[in-house]
Amino acid sequence: MSKAGTVATASALHLLDQYREGTSFFWSSPQHTLLAQGERIRWSDVNVTDENNPNSYAAIDISEQKRGEETHLFIDRIEKLMDEARRAGQTKPMVVGAIPFDPLDSSAELFVPETVQWAEPLSPDSRAMVEKRPVALGCVVREEPVGAEFKQSVNNVLVDLNLGNLNKVVLSRSLQVTSQSFVDTHQLLRNLFRDNTHGYTFAVPMTNLPSSKSNITTDKRANVEVGKETHRTYIGASPELLVTRKGSKVRANPLAGSAARSEDPAEDRRRAEALLASAKDRHEHAVVIEAVAEALHPLCKHLTIPTEPSLIQTRTMWHLSTEIHGELADMNTSSLELAFALHPTPAICGTPVQTARETIREQEPFERGLFTGMVGWCDSDGDGEWAVTIRCAEVEGKTLKLFAGAGIVAGSTAEAELAETSAKFRTMLLAMGLNSSVSSMKEA
Repeated sequence: MSKAGTVATASALHLLDQYREGTSFFWSSPQHTLLAQGERIRWSDVNVTDENNPNSYAAIDISEQKRGEETHLFIDRIEKLMDEARRAGQTKPMVVGAIPFDPLDSSAELFVPETVQWAEPLSPDSRAMVEKRPVALGCVVREEPVGAEFKQSVNNVLVDLNLGNLNKVVLSRSLQVTSQSFVDTHQLLRNLFRDNTHGYTFAVPMTNLPSSKSNITTDKRANVEVGKETHRTYIGASPELLVTRKGSKVRANPLAGSAARSEDPAEDRRRAEALLASAKDRHEHAVVIEAVAEALHPLCKHLTIPTEPSLIQTRTMWHLSTEIHGELADMNTSSLELAFALHPTPAICGTPVQTARETIREQEPFERGLFTGMVGWCDSDGDGEWAVTIRCAEVEGKTLKLFAGAGIVAGSTAEAELAETSAKFRTMLLAMGLNSSVSSMKEA
């Protein structure tokens, strides 16, 4: 037994096959693959209440100092979950799951699993052995907001930027996809695992909330079929590592500044070179790196930060990337505490944080929930990995809700930011076996 009362296993493909919707947490990173099954103890929110309640966090703006105090209580409660599991007999428990964009407004999906299995990472050639198949049939797509409304929100933010009220805001939009058939979540996970070889592929079982609390807004009768149990799952393939801790070693890999890829090799290279040379994108990236370094400096003896960003690629996007390494100043600082110290970064919220958060609440017509939160794991030694929850969807029955965002800074244009969100949807759309064009959605 290597970790948290669990066994090592020989094959990541075996873990992928063992995944079960509704009861399994799946995680694949460049370091390893993890499958957690069974719930020994589940997180239960006590402070998240109805937004119609004037005393709830969703209905009021609280100071950053108060938010920090509540965040410490949040971390304490997670650590108590592992303490409870230890008292129940687990020798080295761990917590897995996802934490929302705003933990004080939305419910976390965290639990201490009964068992955890580990496997070494697979090479891209080995991943290609996974058969790729469509996961949904006869899909209808609804945008929220529609393109014109999103562009108006971008222009609203640009006014605030020009007035000096903000440095950056990340605005997002969603696609709700309704299928004639039940979504094959397991196959969707296989497709994401196959095509995203360098990032963080995940599937998180969610509690079955009443329809009024779900991010998916559709006729719930469409998700009911006699004899078939439905589950809610948060699933995706994030390219962005928030933070990982192994012993005293800390690593973060913030991404900011993006460009859609092209199927033409020459054009693809041109876009990559243009991104690396873009003053607007380099400024956006520098804002994020400065914030990440500022958050990590008090927690580390030293940090190593490259002076220039590099490029990383996914199947659909180019990103400006900076990999930051550090050594912990205090071994009692867990990966979870590191993650909360960083979250939310300007890459998914903006700066100043409180003003950006308020702007997001004003301009976005939906609650983000887990989108742009963090997903991953932390064990009782404090080691763990947390990725930013992007390139993702909430799946329930015959419906999926996809999310994508774009960073708005001085020099942004509404048309370009709309195009960026459309490009970012492609990770999930291609994994679903659908045409990646929102305006002409069809089966691939």
